[in-house]
Amino acid sequence: MAKHFFLLAMVASTLLSIAGATDNSTSPPPSPSPSPDPTAYEMLQKFGFPVGILPEGVQGYKLADDGSSFEVYLAGDCQFRAAKKYVLHYSSRVAGRIAACSIAALEGVKVKEAFAWLRISQVDVDGDHLKLHVGLFTTSVAADQLAVSPQCN
Repeated sequence: MAKHFFLLAMVASTLLSIAGATDNSTSPPPSPSPSPDPTAYEMLQKFGFPVGILPEGVQGYKLADDGSSFEVYLAGDCQFRAAKKYVLHYSSRVAGRIAACSIAALEGVKVKEAFAWLRISQVDVDGDHLKLHVGLFTTSVAADQLAVSPQCN
């Protein structure tokens, strides 16, 4: 009888250890999946810019550890008409420094003026307008005209 009791105790112990190994009630809950990184367009909005200052089709972006230097990547060079009177050209790589309501040291964006392409070096939010700095000149564009990202031609 003692042998049967010992054997029964061993089987019960084994079954309990197997059940404990498969029981998830004592294990910690799975961690939530990390939230996806914001898109380049969402990042623009966080800095106070309308999404339409970037054309559709951004392939990716990098925001440096300093929180201001950035690079945006398009599938290729892009050209479109903006604010009804400007023709803009974006290179496949656009870079600069971004802060609240200001993009400085801008690279990869040009505007056509008469027969020449001029580099846009800075963009600032000024109330409900954007100020585009082109060389020594500054022009203003209503921000609501850039509420939607344009398509490349």
